[in-house]
Amino acid sequence: MPAPASTTVRLACETCRSRKQKCDEQRPKCGLCQRMKLECNWREVQPTKKDKTLVEILDRLRSLETKVDRIPTSRGTSVSGFGPPQPSPASQPSFNPDVDPSSYSSSLRPSPSGIKSNQSYRHFSASHKILTWPIIQQALLQALPSNVGDLKTLEQDGTAFLVQIQRETPNLPLDEGLTERPFVGMQTQATRISGGVRTTFPPLTQDVMNNLASAYFDTFNFIYPFMDRQNFISDTLSKVHSEGFDGDIESVIALLVFALGELAIDGSRGKPIEFYKGGRPSGVRGGSATRPPGIALFNEARKRIGFCLTECELENVQIFSLAASSIDWNSPRGDLIKRAYWHCFLMEWTLYLELDVPLTGISALQDRVGIPSFNTPFCEADHRGNQSSHFEAHYASQIALRRLCANMHNNIYESTASTDTPGTSNNGDFGGPSATSLNQLASQLSQWRSMLPRDLQWDEDDPASFPSPQASGGYNQPLDPTLSPQRSRPAPPLFTTDLNSDPVHYPYVYDIQVALLRTRYYYAKYMVHRPFVYKALHFPEQMTQEDAQGVAECLRHFLGILLIMHMTQINPMLRDIRTQLCGARFEAEVNESVDLMLDWIQDLKSSDAIAKWCYRILQPMYNLEP
Repeated sequence: MPAPASTTVRLACETCRSRKQKCDEQRPKCGLCQRMKLECNWREVQPTKKDKTLVEILDRLRSLETKVDRIPTSRGTSVSGFGPPQPSPASQPSFNPDVDPSSYSSSLRPSPSGIKSNQSYRHFSASHKILTWPIIQQALLQALPSNVGDLKTLEQDGTAFLVQIQRETPNLPLDEGLTERPFVGMQTQATRISGGVRTTFPPLTQDVMNNLASAYFDTFNFIYPFMDRQNFISDTLSKVHSEGFDGDIESVIALLVFALGELAIDGSRGKPIEFYKGGRPSGVRGGSATRPPGIALFNEARKRIGFCLTECELENVQIFSLAASSIDWNSPRGDLIKRAYWHCFLMEWTLYLELDVPLTGISALQDRVGIPSFNTPFCEADHRGNQSSHFEAHYASQIALRRLCANMHNNIYESTASTDTPGTSNNGDFGGPSATSLNQLASQLSQWRSMLPRDLQWDEDDPASFPSPQASGGYNQPLDPTLSPQRSRPAPPLFTTDLNSDPVHYPYVYDIQVALLRTRYYYAKYMVHRPFVYKALHFPEQMTQEDAQGVAECLRHFLGILLIMHMTQINPMLRDIRTQLCGARFEAEVNESVDLMLDWIQDLKSSDAIAKWCYRILQPMYNLEP
């Protein structure tokens, strides 16, 4: 059976094109033009269908960013034509007109550092900042009085407190490695000149290395696509297979890829690291809590990585500065550099928005670097993976979403900046952005979602939806290219809440790609709607119908926020909003969602110090086993 024709297109300069011969595509001059001393001209590459998809996503983003910048967030501003006018703060919420707003007020136990209950809202996107809310602190201290020390330290030290807790996680052991032998065989001249004793690892046969590399590129690289599969196989993999390993860059990269490939395989198909009472297995698979899959390969990389990365000293910066060269952003290597940059951008803003880790300033380079175009011709495996899982569209959409989130965060933060000034926060005023401006920000997120490519769309009321799971015999297996539902039976959801069922293994980690995009979208909605929750807890007498709707929106979509869910049981305002505005479906699913989140934290607490700390805080609230 003939192999399917590849849809990838190779480039050629005008000289090679006219001679109808293969071009090596070197820039700025290909090999033929160099040898013949000819001008090497290149045609302007026309965007392919997939390129146009990325361009379209980013063009739509720019229009949304412009709209976000124009949204007024001051509390006294109302924009005509956007929803009903906001009632005055004295208006009684219409969701429960028979209740006196003052009945929602309660006397609070002072927080560890003496924060008053009517402190004006200060915006932080990091989710752990709700631990400093006075009402939340009251609930934590009532559930476990010994929390007072941690809460006081968290208020004073902020993110540094969580970093200190994370340091309690044991370091990965260094005593596990691979059996090695001296390399015997032919070497290239470049390898001989570089010197050093090259070694081989008997367990790493050619088949094993190929399988581990395929596992990495079919999983991690579809989520964070800053490696090129074709170059790795043709250059890096062929070198370590034919010449062994040393302290060079190729050896380190290969060992890291193999380690993550083993993690991808055992992390989805390995044995659970522990079993709980009743025999239910942990959701964390492969290795153990202290020895994850791939640790031996990772240790071999760590032994050699110092020769490549050296130290972060002034002299190293000077060396890199002196040796710096210009980048051809339109070349395949330039596009990989763009992908590496946007990977760092996504990781940094994720840490900033979720943990309040300080920014480095690399976001200021985004206009200079530009958006990756994926202009490198796909190898067949990546082409098949993109056709099946749409990893390009997922990646571009995440870039667009994260940039939008950054603008929204700055928008909300600037609107509350005046309340951060000492002496202006305890005036009995909510001090946060208006409901109108927050709803407009939420509408921008909805527009982003509606502008997603068709293959990424989902029903807002069914975030776990998926046309149909596809059977998989392992990595690199083809999916239905359109991921369309089977007509012979109803399509089951992509994600299941049955903790006792075996997980479905999707090729190209399609479920994880979908989960990352959707959860970051819902986290962005949580970030926008969280000021409503603060107002309901600390300024219930100022709540309006629009505010109450904002709280309900937060509760409906963010069931995983366990502290807020607990507050809906003990706080009168949140309890009434939950009962009257969240709907029957919310009540039917809330306990299931809480159980899933608690189970997730329980799975992680044996290997992650922060998860262990969170579990200790939640234990008395939800009557969890030790």
